[in-house]
Amino acid sequence: MKQIKLSQEVINNLKKENYYTEEAFINDAKTYIKAVKSCRIHYSVTQVSASGMSRNISIMSYEGSMSKGYYRNCFAMLRVMGYRSADKYSHDIKVSGCGMNMLFATNYNIIHSFYRMGFINKTTCDTLAQRVN
Repeated sequence: MKQIKLSQEVINNLKKENYYTEEAFINDAKTYIKAVKSCRIHYSVTQVSASGMSRNISIMSYEGSMSKGYYRNCFAMLRVMGYRSADKYSHDIKVSGCGMNMLFATNYNIIHSFYRMGFINKTTCDTLAQRVN
């Protein structure tokens, strides 16, 4: 596997954040990839705009065991990747588009971003980009 090289957008967004570090982003990206591999990622549409042209989406991974588990929100990682916050009170992202499965499209875009940054190889990218629970 090639070395991880963060995109310029991620680097610029990390400079704007005073609470989120490059190491935290890399750890969250690896956690997201593991969650998708093991089908522990949960996507949900929390709101659809009146026009139907955008959706608010919550993306969380289930961590821990079945008896002592918790949901981990992916919001900070997604914000650094350039996704917009749905509003100032939630940890959802806003995605625009209609006429297709926006949960699938969002996961597809996230996984391909991780491939371009070197987190995963092409074969893994092709497999994980197709998974949405």
